[in-house]
Amino acid sequence: MKLAIVSTTIHGEKGYLSFDRLAKQSRFSEVCFVISGDKKSVPFDASQFACDVEYYDADSQDQYQCSQPMGWNKIMRRNIALLRAIELNPDFILIIDDDNIPADDYFDVWYQTITTPVTKTVGVTVEDECPAWHNYLKTSDAEIEIFARGFPFDRRWKAETCVVDASSPITNDKIGVYQGISLGDPDIDAVTRVVYPKPISHVREKNYCLKDIWSPYNTQNTMFARCLFPLAFVWPHCGRYDDIYSSYAWQQYLFNNDMYAFVGDAVNAQDRGVRNIMTDFNNEVEGYNRATEVWNSIRQIEAKNVVDFIRQLTDSPNEIIVRHKEFLLAYLRDIEKALK
Repeated sequence: MKLAIVSTTIHGEKGYLSFDRLAKQSRFSEVCFVISGDKKSVPFDASQFACDVEYYDADSQDQYQCSQPMGWNKIMRRNIALLRAIELNPDFILIIDDDNIPADDYFDVWYQTITTPVTKTVGVTVEDECPAWHNYLKTSDAEIEIFARGFPFDRRWKAETCVVDASSPITNDKIGVYQGISLGDPDIDAVTRVVYPKPISHVREKNYCLKDIWSPYNTQNTMFARCLFPLAFVWPHCGRYDDIYSSYAWQQYLFNNDMYAFVGDAVNAQDRGVRNIMTDFNNEVEGYNRATEVWNSIRQIEAKNVVDFIRQLTDSPNEIIVRHKEFLLAYLRDIEKALK
């Protein structure tokens, strides 16, 4: 089974060498890294890797049409690495960040996760006209209920869902995205981090599937099945809602096709280092106010073909989506080429 690992960096190779060492010893038959740099990136030494690695500096990225409309000096440059990874035709794509710290069994747990049927699912406890949202961090060991970045404010603190036994095992061909859990300093929004800046060390409920029940996912520790590769891009012009809006699209596409999202293993640790919470807050404010609007627009897309889904996304009248139209049209040309 071939795995491609996708990310971006400005700090060079050091954040990925621990992943490389473990990947080389894992049960995957082949692991390759595809890393895209930025205009501020330091030199990247690929010779230190045991696995195959492709590094794309800023000058080499213009071969992709979406490079310029994406903009520079942002984490969304990983979209270039994603496009190249799709061209390599792996079985799965794993997106990580260089502030993640993998456990020694990280890749073996991922291998087991994507090859083992799932026996738990999420059910609805309160019927509502609006689809239910599930907080996959609600069973953490935090002293308060914390929420993943992108969880709509109007759906918080509502007992809408619970994890239950599935009526039958959910096979992996029915799962399109696997959201791994990050401990330590997980990917919560700035509002939550202001009131709860402490680390977490445990999430009790994990390893279950969701269908027609929503949650915001990120690209910190996230595995994609082949069917979802083209939609794994992150949005470049919406601050820290780049992967959040993307995850709304993943889910709509999966639900259109009677498929599931998964939450659980593999678990890693995240060390964000020193960050300015108010800078993060300012980059999230628009999302706090308009996430539900974007979500409702994405929910109007009925396409079951992934390329058609992107085409319909480009046709949306939603102002935030329109803001991305030049990028989306260029990315669409790139993805059609990558899929040939």
